[in-house]
Amino acid sequence: MQLTFFDERDTTVLRSWFPSQQAVVQWAGPGVAWPLTDGFLATLLNSASQQPATLLTFTARQEGQQVAVAQLGFDWDNHLACLCRVVVNPQMRGQGLAEQMLQRLIDNAFRQPPIERIELQVYPFNGAAVRTYEKLGFVREGVRRACVAVGEERWDSAFYGLLRTEYSARSAA
Repeated sequence: MQLTFFDERDTTVLRSWFPSQQAVVQWAGPGVAWPLTDGFLATLLNSASQQPATLLTFTARQEGQQVAVAQLGFDWDNHLACLCRVVVNPQMRGQGLAEQMLQRLIDNAFRQPPIERIELQVYPFNGAAVRTYEKLGFVREGVRRACVAVGEERWDSAFYGLLRTEYSARSAA
């Protein structure tokens, strides 16, 4: 698997992965419209130029095909990184691609000496994502109940964290 910064050629494929507003909210949060707009996609394209990095967008490729997208954000003042907007090509789910990509992003984040914690949010009904995050060592820290409105529904959001000490212990084992 190859990780690169998200670029212009990735936008068309990414748009095709979302069939509804609910699917977009599950990936990007309640503030992002479906279909994905050019304006939103432009925010994903400036990763390579950020100094210092604040929100990097990556594309994972396998045999030249775009298989996943994820973001890694940094809060340098608080020594935090955040995994967000993780999505796998719908035709390739269930193959462990998210785990491979996320492990590389986690390794990358903890290679930054100031980073002491990586956190993320996930909707608890997304069982595949929850299992992947827990397999990677993330610990569930809490739930914001009914915090996201999606049409007539209200979704919970679970918070997960991984500390450098936990990552180091897992890596040593």
